[in-house]
Amino acid sequence: MTTNGNGNPEAVALLERAIAAIKSAETVFFEARILGAAAVVQKMYQQLKLPVPVRLQKYNSWDCADVSYVRVETSMAVGAMNRTKLCIKNRDGIWDVLPGCVVEVSTIFKRDNLLGFFPFFRLFSIPQYPYELSIGESPGSREQIVVKGRLAAKPLHCEDDIATECSYTINTENGHLRSLNEETFMGRSLHLMLDKLELDGPINKQLFELPDRPRLTMASMMEYVAVAFQGAQ
Repeated sequence: MTTNGNGNPEAVALLERAIAAIKSAETVFFEARILGAAAVVQKMYQQLKLPVPVRLQKYNSWDCADVSYVRVETSMAVGAMNRTKLCIKNRDGIWDVLPGCVVEVSTIFKRDNLLGFFPFFRLFSIPQYPYELSIGESPGSREQIVVKGRLAAKPLHCEDDIATECSYTINTENGHLRSLNEETFMGRSLHLMLDKLELDGPINKQLFELPDRPRLTMASMMEYVAVAFQGAQ
């Protein structure tokens, strides 16, 4: 792991252990809460005097024969309704599962835009850059520790939207990740609270099968937005 003079050796070791545990696992499953809605969404709910809904996410991944399979279900309760979004990654591409079709989206989105499929993308990128790492306490828990990172300037050769500031809560007993909170150079953010994390557990291969619907490949963002809007009607 690359660190500058401010890199904390203990922080480096904790991150390396957490990263290695995920990368070496054949299967990964987690249930999580996605916190920190966009400012415009928070303001809208404040004006309505309603609590900001929390998005829930179920994530399954399976590495088999050099192919990474992923299934991501994200749900959010809005009043009496529960809205769920399903996406699947298989050997043929990355698919947004809509009511009337499945849409391949890897042609219009970079991996740093697809954090549902690559939630650990920025965590895995930490070793590649000279982050200033430090350690803090996890409020209310002696079994967890927080590793904080900061990168003052984005390297010139880096094309991805990596984190400028980040924090990762890690279980001190098994070294597993418990939460991540990232702010990027382009102003994006991801705050994921892992309520359950299972590595190398059994997997149901049918989770990664696409439903029997027409398959479309998008040529542009405009086309994708039009198809997604039509599917929501």
